[in-house]
Amino acid sequence: MLAVGIVSISVLATIGLLAVANNTNKKARDEGLAARLAANEFDRLSALSASSSFWVTRPLAYNTRYYSSNLTDLGTDRSAALTNGAIYQLQISFIEAPSTANPSPSPTPPTGTADVVANAEVRFPVQAAAANQTVFRFTALMNFPN
Repeated sequence: MLAVGIVSISVLATIGLLAVANNTNKKARDEGLAARLAANEFDRLSALSASSSFWVTRPLAYNTRYYSSNLTDLGTDRSAALTNGAIYQLQISFIEAPSTANPSPSPTPPTGTADVVANAEVRFPVQAAAANQTVFRFTALMNFPN
C-alpha cells in the first residue's frame, strides 16, 4: 500500500513538473524570438546607407512593424498585418546625440561614444489588449552612418 502511495505521488509530481517545464520552454522561446527580432532590426538599420530616407529624416522616426510567428515582416499597417496573422509588434524609439541635422535633440542622451540610443519594444500577441501582452525591451547603441 505504501508503494502505491509513493508511486502515485511520484506520478503527480512528474506531471506537475512537466507543466512547469512546458511553460518555461514557451517563455524562453518567446523571449528568444523577441531578441532575434530586435537584433535583426538593429542590424538592418545599422546597415542602411547615410543617404537612406531613414537616416536623413530627423528626428529619427520608426514606424511600428508587425511580424508573423516565423518572423516574416508583415509591414506597418496594423489591420492588414492582423489579417495576415501578425503575432509580434516591434516599436523602436531613439534618443539622438546633437548633430548638424538635429542640433538640439530632446531628450539628449548621456555623453558617450554612440550617436543614437535605440530602445526597442517587442509585444505579443498583437491582438491581445495591452494589459494581456508580453513585452520585452532591448537597447542598442548605434552611430550615424558616414
